[in-house]
Amino acid sequence: MRYVAFLRAINTGNRRVKMVDVARFFRDRGYTNVTTYIASGNVIFDSDLPPDVEQIENAFEDEFLFRSEVFLRDRDQIRSILGRVPWTEVDGVIEVSLLEYPPIPEAATALEATAVQPEKLVVSGSEVFFLRAGKDVPTIHKESTSMQILGLKMTRRGLATVVKIHDRFILPEDDRPDSSSRARGRSRP
Repeated sequence: MRYVAFLRAINTGNRRVKMVDVARFFRDRGYTNVTTYIASGNVIFDSDLPPDVEQIENAFEDEFLFRSEVFLRDRDQIRSILGRVPWTEVDGVIEVSLLEYPPIPEAATALEATAVQPEKLVVSGSEVFFLRAGKDVPTIHKESTSMQILGLKMTRRGLATVVKIHDRFILPEDDRPDSSSRARGRSRP
């Protein structure tokens, strides 16, 4: 199965981890066909078994001396994300925040209510879709605010990045059947 690991941080303070080292880190754990996409912590790889996110996070901290949360999605989950985007890019710049797991409905509603026009927020499954007026238009919405309201950790990527990961590394995959309803590496406590 093809997976994408979105790492929350690959740099901290004066500690900078190169993507070549992140790729080696995943290969050293037995994952195959490991590749990275842009220097922001996107790792694409294959695994016969669903990866253990907590184990990856702990090993990352042991090796690189700081913790980076990992948000794991399999290829079908990436396709699902792209199928749930509530706007088109002509509406503005779209970003996707990947969550640990789906938030409780009350928290999702509370987060959506914080959007200040012309920005919009939609919580869908384990993702938050964020529409910005434009790339050069400052936003008042902060990822830390979303995490506080939802009570969940997250990492944000531009929709364009998720589309490119899909088109370059997932789309070429065959459509072999599988049980892709697997958890995203975590389950709600």
